[in-house]
Amino acid sequence: MPAPYFCRWQWCCELRVTGAVSWRAVLLLLIFSLSVFLLVYSLGDRVNRYFRGVKPGVTLEGVAVERLLAGEVREKVEQMRAAVEIAPRNARYDRKTGNIAGELPGMALDVEGTVREVMEAEKSQRVKLTLISLEPELTAEHFQSITRKITSFSTSGGGGAGRTDNLYTAAKYLDGTVLAPGDVLSFNKATGPRTFERGYSMAPVVGGVGIGGGVCQVATTLYNVALRAGLEIIERHRHSVPVGYVPPGRDATVTNYIDLKFRNSTDGFLKIRSGAGGGHAWVQLWGQQLDKGTPAK
Repeated sequence: MPAPYFCRWQWCCELRVTGAVSWRAVLLLLIFSLSVFLLVYSLGDRVNRYFRGVKPGVTLEGVAVERLLAGEVREKVEQMRAAVEIAPRNARYDRKTGNIAGELPGMALDVEGTVREVMEAEKSQRVKLTLISLEPELTAEHFQSITRKITSFSTSGGGGAGRTDNLYTAAKYLDGTVLAPGDVLSFNKATGPRTFERGYSMAPVVGGVGIGGGVCQVATTLYNVALRAGLEIIERHRHSVPVGYVPPGRDATVTNYIDLKFRNSTDGFLKIRSGAGGGHAWVQLWGQQLDKGTPAK
């Protein structure tokens, strides 16, 4: 083999060997660096948990939380939320019995307060969830204080069995509705949805026949009570043709798309009493006596 060719071959072999050794060295260096990084990170995490984490032996509702950081404690507290939170239940008027079903308080979880208690707990301390009692907006006492009749209105529209059934059904759902100061009453929400399952029947409506025909007479009766009481009217629509049970301009029509709404713009609670029969509909508005016997205005 000529000398120059042999030198070139030897140089290539040396280069390959040197390159292989270099890559092995780089790989070993990377593995060593990663190991050092993981070791330092692990030690740093342990140090961080030692100084900033929950103290040893601390439990939250029986669950061990020692050495957890604040964010991790918050996650555990959030997981417990669904099991302890209860929405308050307002008192309500039972239309079937005529009695008042009492209110029930609710319960909310104070997440930040609980996290703070856990993070500040001493060694082996047993921490309980920090709970907040939620009072219902409407109590039996509110119902019992509504003793003053403010105004009333009645209408007579006649009609067949389907129509009179609808008057009765709508008035039944409306009866006993209570409004706190500032509350808005929606007729459709209070009496609907108007379906066969909820007791409504087919009856004449403007332009034909439809389920719930005749309920506009109840809406109109309620509208006139709101007018007499001076309440703030939010939404009201006239019929496209005159109706015979109120003077022109004093009616209120409702459909699945348009509504009758008004606000309790008084300082006290209001209660609606309503009923219907034989084509007649009546609505009464009752209020409460405020302090020193002053009626709500």
